Amino acid sequence: MRSGNRETWTRWCRGSIAALTATAATALIMAAAPAGAEAAAPAPAGDGAVTMVNGAGRTITIPPSLAAAALAKSSAGAAGRAVGARAGATKPNPGMAGSVIGGDDRVREGVPGDYPWRSIVYLSTNQGQCTGFMLSRDVVVTAGHCVYEGGWVTSYTAVPGKNGSSQPYGSCSGGINDVWTTSNWISTGSPDYDYGLVKLTCDIGNTVGWFGWWYNTGETLTGQYFYVEGYPGDKPYATMWWDGDPISSQSATRLSYQIDTYNGQSGSPLYHYNSTTAGLCGGWCVTGIHTNGAVNNQNSGTRFTPDVMSFINYWVNQP
Repeated sequence: MRSGNRETWTRWCRGSIAALTATAATALIMAAAPAGAEAAAPAPAGDGAVTMVNGAGRTITIPPSLAAAALAKSSAGAAGRAVGARAGATKPNPGMAGSVIGGDDRVREGVPGDYPWRSIVYLSTNQGQCTGFMLSRDVVVTAGHCVYEGGWVTSYTAVPGKNGSSQPYGSCSGGINDVWTTSNWISTGSPDYDYGLVKLTCDIGNTVGWFGWWYNTGETLTGQYFYVEGYPGDKPYATMWWDGDPISSQSATRLSYQIDTYNGQSGSPLYHYNSTTAGLCGGWCVTGIHTNGAVNNQNSGTRFTPDVMSFINYWVNQP
């Protein structure tokens, strides 16, 4: 059964988080990786090139040298630092976006306006609704199928920290030029490549902050306790819900778990308190993107890899 004491812990730790300023955001995002981070994050497999595409037909290939430069910035922590952790809870024992496995253990977020939960984004598009999360002042990371699924998203509105009809931090809207994924996702539709992002038309991340992040291709995440949090379509309109469970299995590109999710939560952050590899990220840190519903009684997400982080960090570092 769930322990029920998560809110006690989070209210304690959230109360000490200072508001993020634009100056701090810039300093953090441009910081070099901590000592030892390069060894923990090997160079991309193959030639290291990543080809990105957007809905307007623009194509950008990041050559290996540029990808390596982007990777050097990806392990540094990001905005905000908490001083505690969510209390773990143990669970008793369909669709692309997610499934409830067994009993529904999701919990409504009690303080969606607090950091870092306010950096979780309600992403409404002409193709439907997804979730995303801020990883810089103007980059929302989400699932690949949230920007391209048989056709491109041509319009979107991103609302961080949305709570029903309330939009306490405003919103950003844009169109087909702002949505990006990789040529691998377009050509294959493989879950291995199910990641994308929106390069926003405003700097709303300087107001709400963003998650830390890390990757380490050699680490074992199986058995580690993680959370998925976003905007499921089966709950009251535009309300934020979370659940947590250990990672049950992993591959080089995917993470599987029995964390309860539902349609609308595609693109939600898969996160942990502090990186599981010491020193790569402190505070609330993401290492994957929730993308898929139950297969063999497991939900799953795209794992952060050097290619994924090259893609994300290219846009993080664009003006």
